[in-house]
Amino acid sequence: MPWYRKILAHLIFVPNITLGTNTPFLGRPEIFPWTSAYALRKDLRPSLAYIIFATYLVLSFGYYIATGGIFMIGLRSLMALLNASIVFFTVLTVGDDELKYLNRAFWLMFGLNVAVSLMQYFAIFPGFLVRPMNFFIDRWVPTSWDYGRGCSGLYAEPSYHAFGVHHYFAYAILLLNVDQKSPKGLILTAAMAIYDIVIVRSLTGLIIMTIYVVSHQNWRKAWKPVLALTVAFILALGWYGKTNDLPRSLEFVYHVFYSERYKDLFDYVMWEGGIRTVSLMGSYPFGLMHPFGWGLGSWPQASITSLLDLGISEIEVAFFEMYYSPYDGFRPTAFSADLFLETGVVGFILFAVAMWPYISPKGMWQNPNTRAVVVLFIFNMVILGTIGDPLPFLFLALAYRRINPPPSHAPIQLPDSDPARA
Repeated sequence: MPWYRKILAHLIFVPNITLGTNTPFLGRPEIFPWTSAYALRKDLRPSLAYIIFATYLVLSFGYYIATGGIFMIGLRSLMALLNASIVFFTVLTVGDDELKYLNRAFWLMFGLNVAVSLMQYFAIFPGFLVRPMNFFIDRWVPTSWDYGRGCSGLYAEPSYHAFGVHHYFAYAILLLNVDQKSPKGLILTAAMAIYDIVIVRSLTGLIIMTIYVVSHQNWRKAWKPVLALTVAFILALGWYGKTNDLPRSLEFVYHVFYSERYKDLFDYVMWEGGIRTVSLMGSYPFGLMHPFGWGLGSWPQASITSLLDLGISEIEVAFFEMYYSPYDGFRPTAFSADLFLETGVVGFILFAVAMWPYISPKGMWQNPNTRAVVVLFIFNMVILGTIGDPLPFLFLALAYRRINPPPSHAPIQLPDSDPARA
């Protein structure tokens, strides 16, 4: 395994680490294409369905340019989608030794993320490392964020950290082959929940952690205890929240139930969710109305149109008025929502066809630990994600390899071209 690929094997787990804030041709990306570099190899064998999907993306990008689009905007859109997804087929075709190395790199980066976030929480991060961290991770801070938000680890902000660390945890439980309902599994899950609430403190993290826990349950037996725990949690939150400051994640839940924000839940969610909420609301109907989209790169114009199609003006949304003035459009945060907006429902269907053989096998759903990874992947793709983030694809591929080991996915052996060895 070449030395540069060993380095990339670590960096693919931390896509927010970039090459500074003035990267040539990329501006200030918060997700760097490490996985694209990792995928550059002669034995990469993506499926035919994925090749068709990627070809459609290129054609959509070409249409956007041909209709007067800005080249760099379209190129960044194209590279974001390919960078996120190509790593999936890379991991499916690596050999046993490289797969073992990837798993060792995973444990190291998981540990570093936790260590850095704990140093941020206790405000003990070494001062001489702050400037290098600011150079390599845009918007990184050495302490917890303000306004009830928590620590970001090796990511640009707590919400990105939440995306990463919950995928880490789900895959760690799979690697360790831990039954979530066993005493060990319950202790580890409780520890992760405490870490999420106390250290990460992100509403995104609370949502993803809830989805993860729910994905493990057999609802024919679990709905009663889950309902009881939910009621107990809400009551305890009401008692504690009256006299204490809450993390942003818990503050949201507290206000919904105890500040009667359920009365204007739509406006409250739109404020707290900001771009994520509005992008989901507008993108999916837009993609149905425009089956081929407006071309890959069209999100600035298409996002405004999709919002107006809902009967909502950006000046009516307080989140945008405060943080995005002047208003110049938004890119959806979920992979599938972005496909609907830029490439239409046709682009999404091609993507779904390419991924279906890997998320549909019974083995992926019968094993609770692989099922959790699949559910997180689907949730990330459809509802809550980050454009260009390769982690959902990376961990789905690792989970698939866990229950579908070689030789079914061993690298394709190329013929030896040296006559002397023939």
